[in-house]
Parts: sequence; C-alpha cells; structure tokens
Amino acid sequence: MLPPTDAFVATLGAGHLRAAPQLAELFARFDPDAPHDAQLAAVEKLGRFIVQGLGRLELVVVALERIPAARERFTAVLLAIARQTRAIRLLGEVGLPNERGLWAETTDRLARRFLPEAPRSHELAWLVGRIVRRRSDLAWLGPASDPLLERLAAVVPEAWQAFRPSLLDAIALIATRIAALGTGEALRSRAETAEVRASVLYAIGVAPVEELPSLIDPARRQLDHIRHALEHAGVSIDVVYSLDAIERGLARLEVLLALIAEERPEYAIRSLIATTGNGLLGLRSFTQLVADNTRLLARKVIERTGRSGEHYVTSSRREYWTMFRSAVGGGAVIVPLTAGKFLIKWGHFVPFVDAVLASAAYCGAFLVMQLLHLTLATKQPSMTAAALAGSIHARPGPHQLDELVLLIARIARSQFAAIVGNILTVVAVALLFDLSYAAITGTPFLSPTDAVATAESLDPLGSWTIVLAALTGVQLWISSLFAGWFENWIVYRRIPAAIEHHRLGRRFGAARMARMARFIEHQAAGFGGSISLGMLFGFLPQLGHFFGISLDGRHITITTTSLVLAVGSVGIDTLGSAFAWGCVGLVVIALCNFGVSFALALVVALRAREVPVDARRRIPSALLRHFLRRPLDFFVPPREPASPPPG
Repeated sequence: MLPPTDAFVATLGAGHLRAAPQLAELFARFDPDAPHDAQLAAVEKLGRFIVQGLGRLELVVVALERIPAARERFTAVLLAIARQTRAIRLLGEVGLPNERGLWAETTDRLARRFLPEAPRSHELAWLVGRIVRRRSDLAWLGPASDPLLERLAAVVPEAWQAFRPSLLDAIALIATRIAALGTGEALRSRAETAEVRASVLYAIGVAPVEELPSLIDPARRQLDHIRHALEHAGVSIDVVYSLDAIERGLARLEVLLALIAEERPEYAIRSLIATTGNGLLGLRSFTQLVADNTRLLARKVIERTGRSGEHYVTSSRREYWTMFRSAVGGGAVIVPLTAGKFLIKWGHFVPFVDAVLASAAYCGAFLVMQLLHLTLATKQPSMTAAALAGSIHARPGPHQLDELVLLIARIARSQFAAIVGNILTVVAVALLFDLSYAAITGTPFLSPTDAVATAESLDPLGSWTIVLAALTGVQLWISSLFAGWFENWIVYRRIPAAIEHHRLGRRFGAARMARMARFIEHQAAGFGGSISLGMLFGFLPQLGHFFGISLDGRHITITTTSLVLAVGSVGIDTLGSAFAWGCVGLVVIALCNFGVSFALALVVALRAREVPVDARRRIPSALLRHFLRRPLDFFVPPREPASPPPG
C-alpha cells in the first residue's frame, strides 16, 4: 500500500516538494485490479507528467527506487497493459515509410482532424500518441536522459521483459519488409548479383535474430553499390522509395536489436522513444506529410548526378582557364541572341507567336553553346547539388564543413570565371556588332527611346530588377532539375541502347547508330537544360503579360549586351545616371542569378540528404570565416605546389 502523501514526499527528499504531491496522486491511480481503460488513463497521466521535463523523470525514477509499493503498482499495471495491447505497430511501423500514396494519407489526416476518433485501447501506439502530443513533449530527450531511462528500465525489469515478444515481432516485421524491398526488381537489377539467395538483404529476412547485427553493415554496403549503379542505370521514384525505406528500416533494426541485447547501449531507449514519438507526431501533421514526400522527390532529383554534360566545377588553374575560354566563346553567342530578342519584340507578334519565336531563339543559342562546348554563366547543374550535400553527408564530425566550404569556393570561382569571360566577350562583340550595324544602315541598332528605356530598366532601385533577377535564378535552377530528370529518363528507359539496336541500323550502319546512341547519352543533360531554359525564358514573359505583371527575366549576359547596345546608341553622356545605375544593376543581377540558383540547389540537396539542422546553420559562418581568411579562393584558384624534382 502506498504511504501517505506526507511520507511519500519525505521519502523523495525536500528538493522535490513542489511536484512530489502530484506524483503521489498519480501513483495512487495505478491499480492492478482496475479496468483496462482506467489503467491506460493512469499511464497516460503519468506520461504527461514525465514529458514536462527531465526533472520529473528523475522524480519518477527516485520514487520507484525508494518506494516499493509504488514500484509494485507500476509494474503490475504495465504487465497488464502489455498483455492487453499490441505494440508491433508502434515498434515496427510508426516512423517508417509506408507504401500509401499522398492522396490516401491526406484524406486520412483530414478525417482524423475534423472527425472524432474512436479510442483504440488495444494499440500501444494509441496510448503513446495521447502522451506525446506536440514536439515540445520530446524536448527532455537528450544524452542527459540516458542514465535515468536506464535506471527506469532496471527498476522494473519484469515490465521490460513483458514487451520483449513485441520487440521480436517488430524485428521480424522490419526484416521481412527489408528482404521484400531488397529483392524486388527495382533493386535486384542494380545489385552486385541477381541471385536472390545471394543477397544480404534477402538474408536479413530469413536469418535468426542472433545473426542480424552482423548483417546490417553488409546490407548498407550493398545499398551503396546500388546507389553507384544508379549512375549507369538511372533512378525512379520506386527505387528512391525502396532505398529510403530500407535505410530507415536498418536504423530501426539497430535500435531494436540493441534493446534485446544483454548489454544495450545507453542511447537505445532514448532513440526508440524519439523515433516512435516523432513518427506518431508525423502521422498527425500535414507539414510532415508534405516534407516526407518532397524529401523523396529531392532524393530522386539528386540521387543520380549524371555522367555527362558540361562541367561547372574547376579544381586546377588549367581547368579554371579552360572554363574562362569556353565562357569567352559563350559570350559571342549571346550577342546575336540578344539582337534576335529585340527583333522579335519589334515585330509585335501575337503573344503565342512571340513566345514561340523567343523560345526558339533562346533554345537555338543554348544548344549551339552545348554542341560547341561553350559556357553560359550561372548555369547550375544538378550534379553540383549532389556533390555539395555529399561533402557533408560523408564526413560527420567537427570538420564536416571543411570539404563543403572548399567545394563552394571552387564553384564560386568557376562561376566567376564564366561571368567574366561572358561579359568581356559580350562587351567587345556587342560594340563591334553595333558599329557594323551603324556602318551598314546608317543608324545604331537601338533607337534613342529604346536605349534609354533599356538602361532605366536595369536600375536596381527604380525598377523590378532585383525581383526579376531572382526569378531568373529560379529559372536557372528549374532548368538544372529538368536537365537531371531528362538525362535520368533517357538512361532509365535505356534509350541509347534502343537506338543502337534499332532496325534503322540496317540502312545507316551499326557503327553510325552506335555513335548516335553515345551522342544522345552524353548530350542528354545539356539538351534537357538548354531546351527547358529556353522555353522558360520565352514563354514566362507572355504568361506574365496575361496576368498584367512583368516576368521578363534579367540574365547577366543578356542584360549586359542590352546595356552595351544602349551605350552604342546614345552614348554614356546621354544616359547619364541611368548608365551608372545600370552598371550597379548588372552587379546585382549577377549576384541574384548565381546566389538564388545556388541556394536552391543547396537547399534541395541538404533536404534530400537529411543533413542535420545544426550543420545547415553553421554553413554561412563557415563560409564567412574562410572568405575572411582567404578571399581570393572564391575568385581565382590557389597556386598549385611545384612538382618535386625527379629522384
């Protein structure tokens, strides 16, 4: 029988006077002979007491250790609940990916939010869900809680052992699911061996519990091999889902196997509470539902980085100057593109024809650059995003940002070389074009009215330049996503192999068809990115006109060409302050183009790789420190060390 409240409080000590009387009342509710619903209510109230803070958990542990009657009541009620509830859903399903679609999950969550939910007293997940109601209820979980949780488990060993069958069932359920996903066609065709019985993922499903810990690391190595195979075989959302489900299943298996081990690590109980608690909260959250689905889509975008296309990250000075030279050639293509853009505008075509002609001009120019291996500044390929996230994901620890900062510096100086190469060329070629046009026609290419309007449209304060430059950065990012998707689609559908073995080979020759197949495979990303970017640049302004807003993008090379043509038309003196503000606008446009597209690519990559929030927050400060120490790293490559003498 429980001691009176005063004796209960005195047993716990003076330091716990405020919460001790409440705890005494809570333990008084623990009645082994009470109905099942009353026992669930008693556990729920005690659980709500604990989640208020770590000090309350310590108070409960001390009470169970010092007051035998409280320990007996607590153990008896937990044993009764273990007999009358099922824990396999809580342990083996909650917090793990399921195969239900977005629509089914959305309707279920709407129903649970607006309709009364019947109690499910036979499910332990229902009871835990009534205890953990919001994120703050898990704030007390941390390394400091590990010793208290271990003491709690040790003081009621009978109750802990009562849940052992449920732990074993959950392990069997997760292992079976891993085996089913791992031996499916989506992953089996990308594994080292196609034999089902030789797969370690299959072995997890049939191995005894004692052997499972030794199979987890080989299973992860097999997943790494499958990811490497995605580079050659392409990826689908089914593959990404299967990989994600297996990864999370292996992590849950590690926790459950640690719990049934004779010497479990301290963090095991805390990890189980955190994963199941967050999983239950996620079942009620629309935000979590959207986040989980967008994470899978992001994984699909960057899981396969692509083997071909242009290289936008330079390492050595030789590669840096190669990037600069290719950007010089790219700038020469921009001038006729900009002139064609003005000609289409002056044609006053109907909106659809205008959009088609503009898209054709953009696509044609970008495809010429692609085929001639030229570079357009600020293009951000999907492979950069995967490399950025991988540099964090692969190196946990205090120096995990070092590689990321160096990679960002390489990307920044590569883009700087591309921008400088583009701009120097467009300035020279645009002036030459304007002089040639004036010599032939007797008038400059732009009229004085168009010249002044063009310069004034670049004013970062007096126009929508900043917003439109940021919008262009979004378009550049979208085109990189489409480039990655299109290349993946080509490879996943095995289009090059189909072309190589097409019956047209009888007419054109097998060797010619093979060359065409390799050409399509190598240029797929470039074609996808060039065409999508051209369509965005051509059609989005007309869509904006339909709604009465300006969506005419601001790309650094095209706007630079326009400003040079305006200067060639009326001169710097006539433009006056408009020219000065236009030059400021060019700097702003360059920063927005690169900054927005780069930031979006990085955010998607970090989201897909589930990089911890604390690591994300440290990125700006790490970049700033490196920039203050070595600012030139973001603009020019460091000098390469001299080669050692022979011998």
